[in-house]
Amino acid sequence: MASWNDKSVTNDHLLPYVDSACAAPDVKAALQTLPFERNIFKLVANAKCFFPAFMKLLSCAWSDKRTIRSTDWQLIVLRTAALLDAPYEWAVNEPVAGIFGFDHEKLLCIREGDLSSPNVFTDRQRLLGNMVEQLVLQNKVSQDTMLRAKEVFGDEGVMEILLTQGIYALLAKIMQSAQIDHDPEIPGLEDQLRKYNAATIEKEKFLED
Repeated sequence: MASWNDKSVTNDHLLPYVDSACAAPDVKAALQTLPFERNIFKLVANAKCFFPAFMKLLSCAWSDKRTIRSTDWQLIVLRTAALLDAPYEWAVNEPVAGIFGFDHEKLLCIREGDLSSPNVFTDRQRLLGNMVEQLVLQNKVSQDTMLRAKEVFGDEGVMEILLTQGIYALLAKIMQSAQIDHDPEIPGLEDQLRKYNAATIEKEKFLED
């Protein structure tokens, strides 16, 4: 099972990893949404009816047509992973966060839940962190926080935040329940991520918080 400090593969997972070579055409295509396969998708693919539609939904989180920024998206995912004790989700998304400028100090603060430093986090990011914490610990965002979020992110952005957090919280629960293993190393992962996210990186390059 995936852990925070040990990435050895135990093969103790409680559900099988679906092999794309043996999968139905629509499931195989969904497994190949990204240029590399991940164990989490192979787990979700056990639900053959749900999986293709789920991957279309999940891919919206990576779209350059999103209202929220990629740094918003990754902060939501990483705080969710930390709060729900999901080391696999963190390990998968840490390199993604890296291509959007999250350095070691920032990642450590997110993992520990300390977003207080104005030199590391913006007010926008602290607001996001607060929303995620409320969703995980209280199962809702307070009215005051929602009203502030509407001012910062707009109605569309707020709903994207809620959906994104909900999707990754669901994935975290699946990973932990099925006792997922860490993925084998993916050669050239950073280059593949930069290529896959090139349009978004270019679009957001000059954004200021």
